[in-house]
Amino acid sequence: MESTKEKNSNLVLEQVEKIFEQGNNHVRAVDNISIDIHEGEFLTLLGPSGCGKTTTLRLIAGFEFPTHGRILLDGDDIANLPPNKRPMAMVFQSYALFPHLNVFENVAYGLRLRKQPEKVIRDSVEIVLHMMNLAGLEKRTPNQLSGGQQQRVALARAIVTKPRVLLFDEPLSNLDAKLRAQMRIELRHLQQRMGITSIYVTHDQTEAMSLSDRIVVMNKGRVEQLGSPIDIYRRPDSLFVADFIGRANFIETKILSREDKITCTAEALGQKIRVPSHRFLQRGQPAYLVVRPEGVHYTRVEGDKANGRIKTSIYLGSSVETEIEADKFTLVAVDNDPAVDHILSDGSSVRVSFDPARCYLLPYEKQLPETMVPKNSE
Repeated sequence: MESTKEKNSNLVLEQVEKIFEQGNNHVRAVDNISIDIHEGEFLTLLGPSGCGKTTTLRLIAGFEFPTHGRILLDGDDIANLPPNKRPMAMVFQSYALFPHLNVFENVAYGLRLRKQPEKVIRDSVEIVLHMMNLAGLEKRTPNQLSGGQQQRVALARAIVTKPRVLLFDEPLSNLDAKLRAQMRIELRHLQQRMGITSIYVTHDQTEAMSLSDRIVVMNKGRVEQLGSPIDIYRRPDSLFVADFIGRANFIETKILSREDKITCTAEALGQKIRVPSHRFLQRGQPAYLVVRPEGVHYTRVEGDKANGRIKTSIYLGSSVETEIEADKFTLVAVDNDPAVDHILSDGSSVRVSFDPARCYLLPYEKQLPETMVPKNSE
């Protein structure tokens, strides 16, 4: 089927705040955030529960209005417009399909509200149903559809009105793991094909990494970091981001020298290592060496050459996850596509080293969330 890209839209949030009043208390759900969402971009708001990502999406959609700040769509401030006056469509977590309407009428609903001619409605719905692989299901009601089919109907209903901005509120969370992975691929292909500026909310890192052009990591109503999936994973701006995105080992160290604008040398497990580093770090400062599990390497050795011991290894088929006691820390290592006969037994002495490309140096922070406190092996 031939595809046509609609007019892309640029969306800008300028110093947006949202404060909710709860009795005598004021809850700052969104705290002075500024985001420039590019035309045709797929941007994901990612963070834990209560971080402000859903409130931000509702502010964009018009279900909430900002306490302060502006929301600009192609230069026009829409912050005080109601949802029906904004050229946007939202796909909800619950699908929000009308149970008494069949697939065709669910998809046609938005067009009928706009009082489109019957031929335009029928042609538009037919095109979208074919696009979403729903042809032949027009007369079925939602309770006669699978979860994946219901999700496709909800998406078809959103795109049939040709919105300038498409919003997603955790739309895949009700699907099983396999179908969820399939729908991620379909959703990304559809968005790229149509070129609609899209904003997606999730707490699922895998969804954010696989779908997004850029990710906004939020925490306590603020933007912790905005960047590409590679930047977020490889060059986190804070310990919160490093811990929230994927998994990581955190090793206390000190900066031995600043080599250039992007690298520093530090010491870990008695080894000097030159790795990418946060821009603010300088010689002599305490720091954390952030090591991704796939960046922890180890080989079996004996005697003085050993600086670690295998605590436990878990075979997961496509990978082996190993806990290693090294110095006063318990490190987690992941080997992908392992040879089964090379899996070391518990208690084996090993020499641990780190892949500099999978490490990053961050400034030391005294107060760490519990998930980031290094485990003591003693």
